[in-house]
Amino acid sequence: MTRSAIAWSLAAMLSVMLSVPTAKAHPHVWTAVKTELIMKDSLVRAVRHHWTFDEAFSAFASQGLDEDGDGKLSRAELQPLAQVNVESLEEYEFFSDLYEEGTAATKERIFGDPVDYFLTIDDTQLTLHFTLPVLVEVDAKKKVLLEVYDPSFFVDFAFSSKQPATLVDAPKGCKMDLKMAQDLDSDTMDALAQIPADQRELPEELMKLTVTMANQVILTCK
Repeated sequence: MTRSAIAWSLAAMLSVMLSVPTAKAHPHVWTAVKTELIMKDSLVRAVRHHWTFDEAFSAFASQGLDEDGDGKLSRAELQPLAQVNVESLEEYEFFSDLYEEGTAATKERIFGDPVDYFLTIDDTQLTLHFTLPVLVEVDAKKKVLLEVYDPSFFVDFAFSSKQPATLVDAPKGCKMDLKMAQDLDSDTMDALAQIPADQRELPEELMKLTVTMANQVILTCK
């Protein structure tokens, strides 16, 4: 599955972030992930993501969006930004991979166009909500893995501490386990900290290490 070496897919928000002269080290954005696997029998039919961005990034990304000047950001005011982001995420395969265990990597398109997408803000943090229809047959009777991560480590994805993953309309006999991303050692973190924000490709030796940053949902149905 082909991936870009940078989290440029957050489009407008990340392009703005790259213009900040103080943003020098990887990662640049911290994102708490909640996800829902929407089932029909043992098949995964859609993935619904909820990505909550860190406070500093949320504050920067939401500047100038309060069109009516009421001091609050409505869903309508945030919708154009949400649309730009979900449309651009496709190029980077939504930082998500869904596959049956043991299957070879494929260039076949896994997800359809995002639907039901919008941004919300809760106090000081933006959350991007979007649903990805699954275009291929992914059967949890064979064990299914959903991975969410950015191999360039421009964005640090991590499961939320509260309800990180749920099953929707799953039949009896389905169970879900989580595998958290591995922590990088101090030497790797130091090396990443030296990479400037405008460098969109990590050195090969670092790319081999950051692939361990995948957050996994492991689903099986009997």
